[in-house]
Amino acid sequence: MSADLHVLEDLVRAALRRSAGDGWDVRHRPPWTYVAPREAGTRDQGWKLHVSATPLSAPVVLARAAEVLVRHRCPFKFAATFADLTGLLSRNVHRGSAGKFITVYPPDDEAATAIAEDLHRATYGLPGPPVLSDRAYRPGSLVHYRYGVFSARSVLDNDGVYSSPLTAPDGACLVDRRNAWYSPPEWADCPFESGRAPARTAAPEAVELAGRFVVRQAIRHGAKGGVFLAEDRLSGAQVVIKQARPHISATLQGQDERDRLRHEADMLDVFGPLGVTSRKVGLFTQGDNLFLAQEHLDGTVLTTWAEQARAADPDGWPRVALTAVRALTGLVAAVHERGFVLRDLTPNNVIAGPDGSCRLVDLEMAALPGTPVTKAYTAGYAPPEQVRGPMYGPAAGAEADLYALGATVLHLATGCRPLLGSDDPPAGRSWDTRVRGLVEVATEGDAVARALRPMLLGLMREDPARRWDLRRVGAFLDDLEPLPGSDLHAAPPSATAASRGTTIANRVTAVAGAARRLSVAGQDRLLRDGIVHTLRRMDRDPGARRLWPVSGFGESADPCAVQYGSAGVLTLLASVLHSPVLHSPALDTTGLDSSVLDSSVLGSGEAGRDGIAAALRHAAAWTVRRLGSEPRPSPGLHFGRAGIAWALHEAGRALGDDALRTAGIDLALALPTSWPNPDVCHGVAGTGLASLHLWRATGDERLRERAARCADALVAGAERTPGTVLWPIPERFPSALAGAVHYGFAHGVAGIGTFLLSAAAPGGDEYLETALLAGRTLLAAAQRTGAAAWWPEFPGGGVRMTHWCSGSSGVGSFLVRLHSVTGEPDFLDAAKAAAVAVRGSRLSSGTAACHGLAGDGQFLLDMAGLLGEADYRAQAAELAACLEARAVLRDGLLVVPDENGDTVSFGWNTGLAGVLDFLLRLRHGGPRPWTADVPARVPAPAPTSASASASASASAGS
Repeated sequence: MSADLHVLEDLVRAALRRSAGDGWDVRHRPPWTYVAPREAGTRDQGWKLHVSATPLSAPVVLARAAEVLVRHRCPFKFAATFADLTGLLSRNVHRGSAGKFITVYPPDDEAATAIAEDLHRATYGLPGPPVLSDRAYRPGSLVHYRYGVFSARSVLDNDGVYSSPLTAPDGACLVDRRNAWYSPPEWADCPFESGRAPARTAAPEAVELAGRFVVRQAIRHGAKGGVFLAEDRLSGAQVVIKQARPHISATLQGQDERDRLRHEADMLDVFGPLGVTSRKVGLFTQGDNLFLAQEHLDGTVLTTWAEQARAADPDGWPRVALTAVRALTGLVAAVHERGFVLRDLTPNNVIAGPDGSCRLVDLEMAALPGTPVTKAYTAGYAPPEQVRGPMYGPAAGAEADLYALGATVLHLATGCRPLLGSDDPPAGRSWDTRVRGLVEVATEGDAVARALRPMLLGLMREDPARRWDLRRVGAFLDDLEPLPGSDLHAAPPSATAASRGTTIANRVTAVAGAARRLSVAGQDRLLRDGIVHTLRRMDRDPGARRLWPVSGFGESADPCAVQYGSAGVLTLLASVLHSPVLHSPALDTTGLDSSVLDSSVLGSGEAGRDGIAAALRHAAAWTVRRLGSEPRPSPGLHFGRAGIAWALHEAGRALGDDALRTAGIDLALALPTSWPNPDVCHGVAGTGLASLHLWRATGDERLRERAARCADALVAGAERTPGTVLWPIPERFPSALAGAVHYGFAHGVAGIGTFLLSAAAPGGDEYLETALLAGRTLLAAAQRTGAAAWWPEFPGGGVRMTHWCSGSSGVGSFLVRLHSVTGEPDFLDAAKAAAVAVRGSRLSSGTAACHGLAGDGQFLLDMAGLLGEADYRAQAAELAACLEARAVLRDGLLVVPDENGDTVSFGWNTGLAGVLDFLLRLRHGGPRPWTADVPARVPAPAPTSASASASASASAGS
């Protein structure tokens, strides 16, 4: 137990002793400590209370609240440590959770009102933030209330996620939504006097602040407060207004977001007149909130600007890029000249104009070096000394901004997210080696980026004393500067530049070429190490809650399903048993733990055939046992039972286990063929794909018939307009996706179209006609930028992505299949444009199969196999090189982290299993996982003589 865990818990135990509080249980389950009388029962749902606090007021609030709650013998929980409370007060916490230090579970409504009054009196006048999901008991009170779940049993819901639903009077189950506003169910009668005021049902069209600013649009919302666009009635100009709520990000030093906003206002006073940032318009309070109005800057955030500028004028890009780099350097120099360090320089904190001119925004982290500050940084843009520094300590020196400048220029020039996860143990590789690997992958084949490589490596060194200073950066940029007004690609070097180096034009000519591809040896290393790590991290306890670790949202997801659970890893291990990877030649084993060294990649030892088969058998048996313990309402492929059925059958086929094969088939035969959600991940299209796959594997006509029923349901449920077809999810369906209409593969048109295409009979039928209409719907929705094609998430808008779930690679995966069946050139053209977008975004993508490099790579392998074009396979190897650059060491094994860039988890769609499946297919060929189309294959590369001999020996031995 940590020291502050004892501090807070001891306050409660003292209250129990003073009140002779016998018969109470106090138990700790991070991040909460639960306190309840042993005889007390709790309701499934009702009016609950929340009491807020700051780190400074928390001990007093808890001590006083505990006295009240012990006297009323009322169960409650509280944030167990100061660190847990700090998390609830973070500027980045979900707005519906912010500030909930103590949660109280009254036994009935009458008790709720009495307890609320006593808590209000006991804590009145102490500081704490508002709880946005609740209504305050009285004005200025720390006590808040909302209607929600108490102890309703957690069950798997229609989305394949554990949740505790509310039950309406008519028995209907409803999602207990923690909105960032007070929103009780219509049927819940509020016992509190203040609850008689109606709850807000819609946001106002306009809000007036300070009698001067009319807010009409929110740029973003957050726990700390919103950022808004407003009209200044005095000047008629558009301004940006930032809000700081009281006590959010409160520290033990007594500061909060309002202090940060005041400091930012001071920074605008210093740097606004210099043109470094925007000018301050006004600083004012309204209610308990502080607001800063500032000049609205014309331009685009640097991340978006670079992408648009390169696409708009490829020939002029080198000149404009260099202008932006020099402008960034000048901004950092101007800040340093006045004695400040930015501490948070990122592409999102820079606004660029069309000509590459730049100004900084969000200067609340700027500080004088050495002054006491709370640690704050953006992952990927902060140097190691800043990341490893204390939570409260002296501000870093100017060297921290030098590292951030290098990382920001790297992103500007390449689009690369400069995020490197931590090695464990940390002594495995030097930081400089890892940065060099990432920079080399990011800059290979890009002339501008390659020319900047020496500067990037000089700025991003681990040792602050060895980083390039701004004078050296300026001299380096002078070497690259062409003659004024000349063509950058043809300009001769100036006399000064000639004495120091070459112009960027010379370097452009010299380094043009393909991006870096992951070698066969590199592919084998990632495969071998990833499989060994997967086997080592499996929980072998038959009663384990999960077989493999998960993080974030995965902790509440189905532990058996493909997305985060065992089914995806089962399918991977089954594929490994079938694959030549068990007989690949020996690799360079430098840096690998001696316990996993074999005479072949996976030929013996813990990751040999016997070890993999044993792990597969254990995991399959665990999954079968777990399936029998609870209902699983989602029938989908990735979050539901369809993927589990598929995985059990594949495990049985790989192991020669008829019982497992039968378990998979029986589960598939029990899946519903009609369901409110039509999609692949959670719904009918996923059931259909699994049924088709299993029918083709077994010849069982019952499965073909069930696939046809799924297709019939999707054709009948389609929403058609002239020339388009969509599949909306019903608004009243109990699901987080209720009302959604998507284009992508996971939840929309592309995935459903893929299933209907796979189900279509040769010669054409209604399934093929609907699949064709789906393809034309996607053609009409495509957004072209140069040679690339993108798709929004849904009709009329949404985030433009490149990934399998909701973007180019998922849409392209469908369109290239549609072309292979129909021969229509428009589908091929759009698929190729999708591939351009996928390849172009590789450096900014995460790692996962769902929305990252692994899934994007699978699409490129589809293109290679279906079109017979080897260039796409080479592009997939480029994506694999990006995966290697982001890999981390875990006990000597090189493994790819999950979507957060640091944690290694194992789900197929979100973690290591999907990455390894992509690498396995890249290295050894085979069909794309989780598709039911026989043609979607990638031929294995020509074997080396050593691997050919090994395969021949294995075949002879069998």
